[in-house]
This record gives sequence, C-alpha cells and structure tokens, in this order.
Amino acid sequence: MKVGDLVKDNHPTGHGRTGIAIASVPHSTALNKLFKVLWQNGSIGDNIWDYDLKLLSEKSLDFQ
Repeated sequence: MKVGDLVKDNHPTGHGRTGIAIASVPHSTALNKLFKVLWQNGSIGDNIWDYDLKLLSEKSLDFQ
C-alpha cells in the first residue's frame, strides 16, 4: 500500500468508508505503515494503520 492508492476502511468501527491515501505518516515502528487518508465525505483521517485499510486499487491518483 502506498500514497495515491484507493482504500477502504477495514476497521470494525470504520463503517466501510472509502478514500485515498494522501500521505505516509512517519512513525517509530518498522513493521506497519501509517497513512493520512482523504475520505469520500471530505474528512481527513490521520494516523490510519495499514492493517485497518483494505487496498481497492493501486496508484489511482499520484500525489507525489
């Protein structure tokens, strides 16, 4: 998963939102990635772990 990918919220309390990963968030653990996600309703989710996201489409938009 990388910035620009179309993702779906896979967290049990996430309500199945769809959005685009718009930034990678630096963190101290090396095993999992954190993302900033622009959700389809216009809100921005900060610090969303990669394991709480389901990849729907790779590189749908290029933000880099």
